[in-house]
Amino acid sequence: MRKAEAVCALIILTIGIVVVSDARQYGVFGWGLAGPEPGMYPFLLGLGLVVGSVLILVRSLLRPDPSTFDQPFIPLGGRKPVLAVAIPAALMVLLTHFIGLYLAAGLYLAVYMRWIGKYRWIAVLAISILTPLLGYCVFEKWFLISLPEGSLTGHLGF
Repeated sequence: MRKAEAVCALIILTIGIVVVSDARQYGVFGWGLAGPEPGMYPFLLGLGLVVGSVLILVRSLLRPDPSTFDQPFIPLGGRKPVLAVAIPAALMVLLTHFIGLYLAAGLYLAVYMRWIGKYRWIAVLAISILTPLLGYCVFEKWFLISLPEGSLTGHLGF
């Protein structure tokens, strides 16, 4: 288990370093007259990844308990909940390319609420329709920020 924790920590550390270094493309990391500068949030998120992964790496390398050597990284019965989260999330990312973020998010919410949460259909439909609609109004109409439209739905002109 220690080896798996160390490998995961190194992978996350690498991602964090990439995020921190790429945050420089967005400018200053500080606070300006109008609020946070564009590079501040990516820098802080990357820094959080770096600090967290270093802590996990150090803990996994310095743990004195030898009984944890033979424990599996994912215990028996633990794969199903992990896959129940990972598969819908991966499908949402994949679908975002084709149908856009708003429709993919609506489908993700509907599938996840019904499949995992076992919510009633009325709640599933209300949340999975209203949340992307609210996101569209906030980002596209109020903040004038275009989010991914998707290759199939991008030509509809919404």
